[in-house]
Amino acid sequence: MILVHLASSWPDVLAGRRTPADVTLRAWAQIKDEALSTYADGLLGIYQNSVVTAFDILDWKRTDDGRVAFDGVPSSRFGHLVGTPNPGKPWVKGQARPVQYLDTTVLTGGTAAVEKSSEGRRAVIDGFILTVDDNGAATLVVPTGRRVTVVPTAD
Repeated sequence: MILVHLASSWPDVLAGRRTPADVTLRAWAQIKDEALSTYADGLLGIYQNSVVTAFDILDWKRTDDGRVAFDGVPSSRFGHLVGTPNPGKPWVKGQARPVQYLDTTVLTGGTAAVEKSSEGRRAVIDGFILTVDDNGAATLVVPTGRRVTVVPTAD
């Protein structure tokens, strides 16, 4: 999975000047062929550390200046992530590189490593995002159409 930061282009979508596909699939710099062969199955557009677009990558090509332009369709596999927190590392103000890579099995494989984030410890498992803050309060983001069963433990 490739994640692209849409910090400067998503406001154009919100204003109706560009399309979600245009700003997400457009030419991206500094993506190596090795990264494409490993991660180019899906593409998530991230704005303000939330997923705003999800595309399945059909193909890609290099432009004359070495950037990568993707050919894709709205994702049926990952569309449920739109509106959820960024499953990658949060982008911070001033961060120059607008591309991240995420092993797709983190989103589909059923297991994920716990990562530290500004909100606490976080794990993404099959589209479910669990965050536990330093006070022990938990937040669970549930994909549309899925359900959750809560089973409290005896103290």
